[in-house]
Amino acid sequence: MIKLIISLFVGLIFSNAAFADKLPGNIAVHIAKRHYEHPVRLLHPYLDVWHMKGPMAEKVALKALPKRFTNVSICANSSNADVVLSLEPQMFYNAQLRVFYAEIIAKAYINTSEPVDQLVAIATVKKQAQQNGDLGIKPEYYMEKAYTKAMDKVIKQLETDSAFLATLNKKPANKAETLCDGLNDLPVSKIYY
Repeated sequence: MIKLIISLFVGLIFSNAAFADKLPGNIAVHIAKRHYEHPVRLLHPYLDVWHMKGPMAEKVALKALPKRFTNVSICANSSNADVVLSLEPQMFYNAQLRVFYAEIIAKAYINTSEPVDQLVAIATVKKQAQQNGDLGIKPEYYMEKAYTKAMDKVIKQLETDSAFLATLNKKPANKAETLCDGLNDLPVSKIYY
């Protein structure tokens, strides 16, 4: 019994140590203004539910990203960002299967001398997740869970992306926070469900 308790305690210490190592770098999270201004209607034959993607995606991103990266803030509050991580959230509801489908497209940008409309992302990640749930009973709960699953997949992919990690490990000459306003004008990715 004592061996079991000691092995559980040692395992707990090592698992906490593994999660304590955060990746360096200053990341500014950007979500386009259109995701805060234009809600989407979730399809259902009898219910009329509208979803504002921006606030929920921001909430999920600001919960998930600081667990793995040292300094994460929203674009408006960042003054020394090395990388701008632009997030494009999407939500779809299948009324027949009662499943929420979340998708997050993340694009990482650094500040270069190029105009914003010609800017190329150093890393692009597109991840989807689903969550069973009823649209008529607390849909925000299920949508948040779906977004969280998608965001966790995005973070796992970014942790292995060599171009993204290289920018975090070396300090760029130009800070990226000046990109935030210009990224609002970039076109939306085409979504197919």
